[in-house]
Amino acid sequence: MSQYLQRLNIASVEEVGVETNMPHYTQHVDVVEVVDKDGNPWEPVPGPDPWDELVVAEKPLLHQSNIYEVGQTLYATTGTYTGGDPDLTTYRWRWQWRQDSNGSWANQSWTNYDNTLQQASWASSAPGQIRFQCQGRDTSQDPVFQVNSFTNVKEIPYSSFGDISVTVNDIVYDHTTAPALTILMNDPLPAVVSITGNATPTYSWEARNDYPLMVGSQAASTVLTFPSEGGVTVTCTLTDPNTEEVTTSVIINFFVVDAFD
Repeated sequence: MSQYLQRLNIASVEEVGVETNMPHYTQHVDVVEVVDKDGNPWEPVPGPDPWDELVVAEKPLLHQSNIYEVGQTLYATTGTYTGGDPDLTTYRWRWQWRQDSNGSWANQSWTNYDNTLQQASWASSAPGQIRFQCQGRDTSQDPVFQVNSFTNVKEIPYSSFGDISVTVNDIVYDHTTAPALTILMNDPLPAVVSITGNATPTYSWEARNDYPLMVGSQAASTVLTFPSEGGVTVTCTLTDPNTEEVTTSVIINFFVVDAFD
């Protein structure tokens, strides 16, 4: 008997050409040859025995080249399994994310695969923790026997605004200490807010006290037009929900004069 054959169900024994039912007191049978349904000698084939329990052969892995930041695409390689019923065992993978270590995992939909090394990707869109999960399911058993395998948990940190700088009419403006800028009424004025961090904020420009500021576009780079005279305080608010602060702002003071006065 080959080492690959671990179970044999003998329903009857033929002796001298006559079929004989196995008596209940028969305790030992010497098997000298096994044949297939056509009467040919049975030969084992390499591979796991179908009666081996389903187990993990190779754990799934996160790629070493991954950059764990919001907005980056992350990659993983699926794990593999041995054992289980070869006709009734299925394999699948998914990504999992949670906001922090005390939260519950949110699960991506399952994707089936063929128990080979497959590449999977996921676009990170929020700070928190991620991991990659593979699962083998042997449905020949009741209840279904399933084996999970996970990668290590990785942190995706909050994005950062970093340092914020401002230019007005292509001139650097110190928004923390600089005095009001004297500008002409109705003269379009380019203004730019820059950050050194990796945040991807939205921008909102507005003037205080209901001043009718004209804004070219609500973006980091815009054009401001001041239609009436006097002192004006303009605020640019930056918003990114993937930062710890969520919002931050810069203030620019202007003194608007009429060129014809």
